Amino acid sequence: MTLRNRLEKALVRGHENDLDHLLYNERDHIDDKRVLRDAAVLIAVTDRPDPGVIFVQRPQHMRNHPGQVAFPGGKIDPGDQDAIDAALREAHEEVALDRSHVDIIGMTDRFQSGSGYNIQPVLSVIPP
Repeated sequence: MTLRNRLEKALVRGHENDLDHLLYNERDHIDDKRVLRDAAVLIAVTDRPDPGVIFVQRPQHMRNHPGQVAFPGGKIDPGDQDAIDAALREAHEEVALDRSHVDIIGMTDRFQSGSGYNIQPVLSVIPP
């Protein structure tokens, strides 16, 4: 079974379960949930015998979240078609990942961060 098939099955199994009691969201620490900004991140899993995941480390001089390790991604811009388009655009901007190399599997559960973002993770497979 390919990595893509294994991840696809796991994603489907995960969506079949009610895990609300296990999920941790920072939304309880948000003063005004109406101001959440939509964002998307790309979970890019490398297709190799020992799969890895692509992360970025934000530069220390950044105004927001300096030095943090994160998935490539960011705010969904008005020109983005959807969360997938935003995640692909951001991954290209941040790590020069060409969208033609990204095999989108699907979207995982949204996460509402304490810093005011409604984040849509996008699961994908990329060549090694």
